[in-house]
Amino acid sequence: MSERVSSIFAEVSESYDMVNSISSLGVIILWRMSAANEAMIEKDKYALLDIATGTGDLSFEIAKKANRLQKDISITGMDFSPNMLKVAKKKEESRKAGIKFEHGDAMKLKYKDNSFDVVTSSFALRNVDDLNKFASEAKRVLKKGGKFVFMDMARPSSSIERLFLNSYWAAVSWIGFIESKNAFDWLVESVNRFDKEAFVKILKKTGFKNIKMRNLFPGSSFIVTGNK
Repeated sequence: MSERVSSIFAEVSESYDMVNSISSLGVIILWRMSAANEAMIEKDKYALLDIATGTGDLSFEIAKKANRLQKDISITGMDFSPNMLKVAKKKEESRKAGIKFEHGDAMKLKYKDNSFDVVTSSFALRNVDDLNKFASEAKRVLKKGGKFVFMDMARPSSSIERLFLNSYWAAVSWIGFIESKNAFDWLVESVNRFDKEAFVKILKKTGFKNIKMRNLFPGSSFIVTGNK
């Protein structure tokens, strides 16, 4: 992760959830629910790693879904930013979801080979320095047949969707709803330049199978899944 991105996350950790909600038109909750649904596999007991967990919202959504389905999932949330982890751990103290939050580097995961049944990540791909390493490390720690669920935002394919999204972001920024202008500018910049199709090619090159990608309403977010 670059120094610029690291400093942004350190700066925005306390307001990160609010920035995400505003930038996604408030539908980020539905996006997380979709990702959590994908993270439910046939096993009733399994281990899951949430890479670049941030403030832990996807981990908590997965834990909630697992509880409803009476699944015993051991969830580890890992992130590079101490400030983000501080917020995640504070949430865990009050929610008591049984999630273990740890410091770590997505480019060099500290976990052993074949450690997890599921690997997830949300809104981290755009901030990764080397997507090839990211994919390779995710595959390494997954068990054979294990599943990955990656969610992020990218430039919408439709010109109408792009116009709508850019107009919305411009309005929100202009009105002054964004607490951290620096973080919001980075979000817009990184979304507009991220190439999700190129990332799918990386996943295929890494050796993942059954790769599927689907866009989420209103077209700015996507989920890509597959197996080792």
